[in-house]
Amino acid sequence: MPRLCLPVSEWPASDWKAWEAAHQHGGLLDDDGLAANWTPGTSKIVADGYGRFLSFLAETGELDSSGSPAERITRSRVETYVGHLRERNHSSTVAARILQLVEAARVMAPEIDWRWLRRIRSRLRRMSTPARDDRARLVPAATVTELYSDLAGQAEACKHLSDWRRALLVRDALMLAVLTVCPLRAKNMAAMAIGTTLQRRGREWWVVFLPAEMKNRRHFEAPLPGLTVLIDSYLECYRPLLVVRSTPPVAGNALWISFTGKPLTAKEVGRVVSRITKRELGRDLNPHLFRKLVPTELAIHDPEHVGVAQPLLGHADYRTTQRAYNLGRAMDAARKHQQLLGSIRAGTKPLRRRRR
Repeated sequence: MPRLCLPVSEWPASDWKAWEAAHQHGGLLDDDGLAANWTPGTSKIVADGYGRFLSFLAETGELDSSGSPAERITRSRVETYVGHLRERNHSSTVAARILQLVEAARVMAPEIDWRWLRRIRSRLRRMSTPARDDRARLVPAATVTELYSDLAGQAEACKHLSDWRRALLVRDALMLAVLTVCPLRAKNMAAMAIGTTLQRRGREWWVVFLPAEMKNRRHFEAPLPGLTVLIDSYLECYRPLLVVRSTPPVAGNALWISFTGKPLTAKEVGRVVSRITKRELGRDLNPHLFRKLVPTELAIHDPEHVGVAQPLLGHADYRTTQRAYNLGRAMDAARKHQQLLGSIRAGTKPLRRRRR
């Protein structure tokens, strides 16, 4: 059975050479490749997407090793490829795969006009639906706030807990607290380090990331209001109990420590957050959903200031934030509609705003 995504090492020579050239940094007189400033994560995603296309061509007997990427990506092949994906994947996955193909084509064969391919991608995006309904998974921010307060309280009150289990409870509470007031991506959450990306400034702790550490390559700073006592308690009393569980200690200045005394990875951070919320709230809230929670709450409770969500989420373009904001407006509209129906059933007239 052919591999689902052909790795770069197994691409035809012309393809991997074009890929390498796109990632080259130029000198004083030469321009950088179009993918030279991509993060490793972006490069891997696009490479997997193009590798999926090559795997499809190999499966259908159309992978000519002597051809170039420009010769390989044709309209008829892409249309057949879309049909192949639709039989096996959700519509959002199909749209994502074609976006990855667009990006690979753009940087590997920049001399070609790929507008036809971008139009296909645009149509697929308009037709796609979310694989999961995030609205059904969200909970009010007040519920999460109450949860992390309860977890911290349990760690202090439950005398039967061992020291390291008590430390894990405080760590979990602090994770939820940070995501609630400053919803970082899982990668940045895992990269939080005492003294560098987590800094004490006066009475408050701040999150600080350099442009190279952020997805959008922009400097990011945000305070963690109301969390000073919890952070101080974790750093002084509970984090040391987790660090010593590794012999010798390997945690360094990492903020989030596992029960084995090692720094948590981004995937482990996501698993911890999902496990806590699933256990305590019956909802699997991963770090990405916390990023939708903030603009949604603002849209419902303070729509005039929903724009503050953009810098808090680290979005370069407000339209990215707007997509989450629209979710909040839909929820708010549904609630008002329910109130209207309730007033009609009760035989009362809904209140109207007085015009000046």
